[in-house]
Amino acid sequence: PAVPISVQRGHLFYRFQPIFNDNGTINGSSATQATITNNRGLSTVLLFTEQLTFDKRFGEHHVTATAVFESQQQKTKQENGTGNQPSNDLRVLNNALNQSVSTTVGENFLVSVLGRVNYDFQGKYILSAAIRRDGLSVWAPGKKWGNFPSASIGWKIDQERFMENQKLFSQLKLRGGYGITGINGVLLGNTPWLVNVSANSSSYPYNNLNPGGLGSAINQLGNRDLEWETTKQYNIGLDLAILNNKITFTADYFNRQTDNLILGVTVPPSFGYINNNVIKNVGSMRNTGWEFVAGYNGQAGDFQWNVSANATFIKNKVLKLAEGLNNIEAGADAADFGGWAVTNTKPGESIQYFYGFIVDGIFQSAAEVASSPGDLKFRDISGPNGKPDGIIDTYDRTNLGSYLPKVSYGFNISLDYKGFDLGIFFQGVGGNKIYNDTRVITEGMVRFFNAGTQVLNAWTPTNTNTDIPRAISNDPNGNARTSTRFLENGSYLRLKNLSLGYNISSAKLASWTKGNVSSFRVYVSGQNLLTITDYTGYDPEVGNRTTNSLTNGIDWAIYPQPKTVQVGVQVNFR
Repeated sequence: PAVPISVQRGHLFYRFQPIFNDNGTINGSSATQATITNNRGLSTVLLFTEQLTFDKRFGEHHVTATAVFESQQQKTKQENGTGNQPSNDLRVLNNALNQSVSTTVGENFLVSVLGRVNYDFQGKYILSAAIRRDGLSVWAPGKKWGNFPSASIGWKIDQERFMENQKLFSQLKLRGGYGITGINGVLLGNTPWLVNVSANSSSYPYNNLNPGGLGSAINQLGNRDLEWETTKQYNIGLDLAILNNKITFTADYFNRQTDNLILGVTVPPSFGYINNNVIKNVGSMRNTGWEFVAGYNGQAGDFQWNVSANATFIKNKVLKLAEGLNNIEAGADAADFGGWAVTNTKPGESIQYFYGFIVDGIFQSAAEVASSPGDLKFRDISGPNGKPDGIIDTYDRTNLGSYLPKVSYGFNISLDYKGFDLGIFFQGVGGNKIYNDTRVITEGMVRFFNAGTQVLNAWTPTNTNTDIPRAISNDPNGNARTSTRFLENGSYLRLKNLSLGYNISSAKLASWTKGNVSSFRVYVSGQNLLTITDYTGYDPEVGNRTTNSLTNGIDWAIYPQPKTVQVGVQVNFR
């Protein structure tokens, strides 16, 4: 019997904000009180696994079977405390003013049962089938369980008799597979289908007084139908090796369809909720593409090397959304202070493509436009009748591009020579866009502070050779609206890892340490040492701001990945 494994992780966060007043620049909202924040969290994971395996040969038949039962329980506890002290010398919450303490607890549970059977005949015809049943506590009642089958076949052509006398192919295999998987909904929270009651969060008229008292309210709509997001995928592949595995090549075509897609959907304001966003299983999308991996292994005396490269080409398409839902616009909450969405998701297009106006330069004279010169020219694409109408409005928004790369690639080089080893890994993407929302703040002139130096190059009658529009109060032309102005090429090539090491030979170690040390290696390595990109932001690797918010590829001043250099020693003792 297996023994349950329990893992505990904790974190502690302490911050002291001192009293500070420098000619009117103060800390927070007060120059007379220091602020203490003391947070701590604890996470406990209990994992229990049982596995039963069967392995038997019957002549030219080989059968293996595996049955697995697994349960995983996670408990979390978060305690937060804040308060103020009248002196910078008092840095604890004891006897602090304005004390605020809160505690939250959470728990989720996953139960899995898996059965798998593998069969091969003569070592060249391979069949595998599996089914698993998962129960996850985070889903709504009646929706917690899901069944996920899979199957695959393979044919080792190099094992056939007609391949016996050839010396070119050391491996030649065709394979295909189909399977269904479910999303791990723990990332959505422990009870994403439920909503909280906010105590004393709203006021209401009472006894001819407004406000007359405090009341509790439900600020968001829940969803008792929230269930598994599932992905069905089939793939066909080829594995190839020639010249005694000197050259290797793998190619895969895949078709992956996700149903019950979980996204945040906006409900009408007339519903009366402060937070008008609800997560729902709203539709499906499909990803199709190719994956290629190629490698070369070489040796000349003591010099050995390996070079490998991979590339993935993906096409994405939204197939449908929920009934009655034509599209989902997102990213307007913190995008440009103008209420314009940044992304749009609708059937027939890629998920959350960038959605806005096309900029065709700057008006240089009053004769070009009725409004003042110096404003951006937004392209007149369409009107209510589907044709350009001379008016710039919401009908003129269009698909500006996707955050999804047309190609993702990487290549790796490893060299070994008389104890020295060198590893180089490059990684990159191409054909994707990034919406640089940081530039909206620094050069969009949407507010009167914290602008960047770019605004010094704004259009004026004497400075017309610029792509920065005029500076004007309230931005009547909407120059900071979502447009190609802030959309940039997100392609990049990054030196992800570089390492150089030296291994002392086992013979020298045996002599120097009398056999007590089996290996000794010194090394130096670096990460993110070089990035080649046209993107002007901090980092072209931009993710999603929040779960299910459809804001991938929007850069809200994401903290860049650091360049790091490590020097170390690796020693193994006998």
